[in-house]
Amino acid sequence: MDDESQFGEASRPRGERSQPRGERSQPRGERGAVYLPQKDWNAYQMWADYRNHLVERDLGYAADLGLNSLRVFASYEYWREEGPTFFAHVEHFLTACEARGIRPLVVLFEAPPKSPPTEENLHATDPRNAFGVHSPSRSEVLQPRNWKGYARSPIHFARRWAQEYAEDDRLLATEIMNEPGKVQPRRDFVLDALRAVRQQTPDALLTMGTKDVRFAKFYDDSDALDGLRGLDAYQFHMNLPKNPTAARRYAETQRALADEIGGTGDTGDTESRKPLWCTEWQRTLEEPPSRFAPNLASLAPTMNDLREEGTIDGDFFWSLMLRPAYLRNPRQKGRVNGLFHADGAVYSNLDAEAVAGRSPDLPGRHSFPKSWRAHQFPYPGLSSAVKKPTDRDSKSGGIEAKSPPNAGDFRGLRESLAERIRRILGSDKE
Repeated sequence: MDDESQFGEASRPRGERSQPRGERSQPRGERGAVYLPQKDWNAYQMWADYRNHLVERDLGYAADLGLNSLRVFASYEYWREEGPTFFAHVEHFLTACEARGIRPLVVLFEAPPKSPPTEENLHATDPRNAFGVHSPSRSEVLQPRNWKGYARSPIHFARRWAQEYAEDDRLLATEIMNEPGKVQPRRDFVLDALRAVRQQTPDALLTMGTKDVRFAKFYDDSDALDGLRGLDAYQFHMNLPKNPTAARRYAETQRALADEIGGTGDTGDTESRKPLWCTEWQRTLEEPPSRFAPNLASLAPTMNDLREEGTIDGDFFWSLMLRPAYLRNPRQKGRVNGLFHADGAVYSNLDAEAVAGRSPDLPGRHSFPKSWRAHQFPYPGLSSAVKKPTDRDSKSGGIEAKSPPNAGDFRGLRESLAERIRRILGSDKE
């Protein structure tokens, strides 16, 4: 815990709202990223080793890029250990975000990681075994008696979050769970958590991290929620589409599904339809030279167009900070995501320009941290001797192919040439 904060503004009382939720405009035009500090390997570590000055620094990077939101994972496991401290960290985070014009989307529970939230996995820092963790544990979502009815249960956490922050106007929305799917008994657990938050805070803006909008129908169901209102915004994920055309086609399909589920499909009323956010995207698969290196520029223009046209109402790229893949399978294949180095340099100036829609005055460093050479994963450009796998990437929904040796070097040369041309033409700000 970092007690020395560079953030000078005084925090307002926890959970206080500056204006009623109903007076706020619909959450549209959100431009964000998934955020996890570069030093941390999972959400538990972010909150257990929360450092005010590092978070403030990273939020400054997001503001420099013109982002107005971040998608952040809470940690039920850390709250269970240190509830008051967890909420103190959240208070600082929301206050620091507000000062920079950022309203975060906070995720309460996490489904995709295969690693259980054991003591060993929560604290792991060796890249070979430090990955995101399933939260709560699978055993806790097997039966209702495991997820509610006792102090510090997952439902208790959802209810306490609602009491403290769900209606806080510094928050964009509360996401109940990331990629819950529809399988039982997880679906019953997620509905219970959604019901608990809605009962506690009727005006809260709630959403679900559905990988595909079609899963939203299982949660935006007032009958299943005892007559309570369901979801206020829909989500879908589009991490690795084949190309921009495929991305646009998929997003348009998701918009049609969202309007159908939300009951506005036949009305043509774009003002009353529920917001649709793409809360995870990375890059296209076809853009050379390496499918495993960051390449936000391959997809960002399409996302910007979709948002401006109103097909989607917000998007979040993965991730703000440059980092090895969050899940085990993609990391073992050498996938790297993100944009910012810890010191504020960007991995790719082209990516930064594409995301920002302008030329931000940011230093560039088209390389990975030297410490990653000890990770023993085939990151692009760091380990050309390791054969790239071709099986399905667990986050992509697409087929991965082999990348040429030292692929990162080729893109680095391309960026270097592009920046040299801009300087010659007098359009480079640096």
